[in-house]
Amino acid sequence: MKKGAKKWLGLQFDFEENSKTIPSTNCTTVEVKKSKSDLSALKKRTFNFQLHLKPKIVTDLAVHSKKIGEVESWLQLNVINRPKNSVCNQTASFLLICGPTGSGKTATIQVLCKKLGIDISEWTNPVDQEFDFYRGVNQVTGFTEFLTESKWNSLFSVSDKKIILVEDFPNALVRKSEDFGAVLEECYYKGNYPIVFICTDSNDSKMNLSEKLFTQDLRNKYKIVEISFNACAMTLLRNALKRAHNLVQDNLDLFKTPSPETVNAIIATSMGDIKCAINQYYFASLLGTADLPTVSTKKPQKTGTKRKRTETSSSVQSMSRDQTLGLFHGVGKVLNPKRVETGGSWRLNCDLQKLIDEFSTQPTSFIAFLFENYVKYYGNLDDVCAAAEILSLSQTFLEKWVDRQDVLPFSLWVAVMGLMIHNEHRVMKWTPITGPKKTQKKVSERDVTDLYYRNIINNVENSRFDVTV
Repeated sequence: MKKGAKKWLGLQFDFEENSKTIPSTNCTTVEVKKSKSDLSALKKRTFNFQLHLKPKIVTDLAVHSKKIGEVESWLQLNVINRPKNSVCNQTASFLLICGPTGSGKTATIQVLCKKLGIDISEWTNPVDQEFDFYRGVNQVTGFTEFLTESKWNSLFSVSDKKIILVEDFPNALVRKSEDFGAVLEECYYKGNYPIVFICTDSNDSKMNLSEKLFTQDLRNKYKIVEISFNACAMTLLRNALKRAHNLVQDNLDLFKTPSPETVNAIIATSMGDIKCAINQYYFASLLGTADLPTVSTKKPQKTGTKRKRTETSSSVQSMSRDQTLGLFHGVGKVLNPKRVETGGSWRLNCDLQKLIDEFSTQPTSFIAFLFENYVKYYGNLDDVCAAAEILSLSQTFLEKWVDRQDVLPFSLWVAVMGLMIHNEHRVMKWTPITGPKKTQKKVSERDVTDLYYRNIINNVENSRFDVTV
């Protein structure tokens, strides 16, 4: 209100710079072209390629249907069909989803929760700022409070079903993993909603959170269900890139269509990482980028053919790499050790530390391959006996200290060094590597001796399996 006046003044704006009125005549051709170019530039700046390709329904996921079914079954059992009074009378349930990067772990949870009408409350690490006059709660305390006290749904939610999603763990727990057990215990008895943990596999045992935080004792104690995702298969990657191709076709003013050779190269080099494949396809579809050069080779014409046929083989096929070759190469290095003679002595020509670090996340599987194949590579019975003793010793680490992640690499050291050192008489011929056979002992009435001692240990009387010894 103006001083001394008795009424309010209206808002006044000065348009001195744009005081000219807009003419009522039609726009010229130049102005139309300028407006179209401005709209095209605005669309190019605001177009989010990854957001448009984000999976919205189950068929958009580049994940095997079996894994999708396992996650959906857990959500149905622990969220949808959970009794309403379970918040007070039952303990919380945990799900651990692990797998390589870009295998669709987070996208699967988000799509299935949207399908089933489940809200997601996701934990995000805060940025710690310490001041002299203020000390806030530490990361572990805030993390525990979020997991146990997030009992209020969003005002925009119409469902009372909710899960808590944890993909970014506090750094304090990563550095001091023994404190994670206390967090799980607090959530197990005081948690209000099921919790889903997502961990990405890593070759470094110090960064492999699925093994470092979730030890075997914690999994058994709190009944943690684990679902392991595999890398995306090539067929699933190709289906995902078809969606990207359709998006490019709908926006040819912003993108160009990559050549089939470039698409094959993207699938071959992404190694099952859907995020990597989408990003490569995005860069390949940008205007002004060149296609991947290919090499054409002509095969000789077969006799009796009426027409010349030329087959083109692309050089991008050499860029592909089989994921299982890493394991096979590691087993081959151990069973075919290379030695370097130096002054009457020898040493192993292999970087043992690098080999151990590469398979430190899967010691059981690697040693199982060694168990299955080592006999065929030894040419002396004494060497075979020594190798058997070494492998039996390495198996002790896997059975006795299965909950100690810092001890498991010792089993690899014992098995790898023992087999490479004791192979004095190598079999110098090509021998194929076979996978370990999965054997499962079936308990039957014929195993009377084992059941007899089992009854004694468990103090079971009057059992029909009791025998006289």
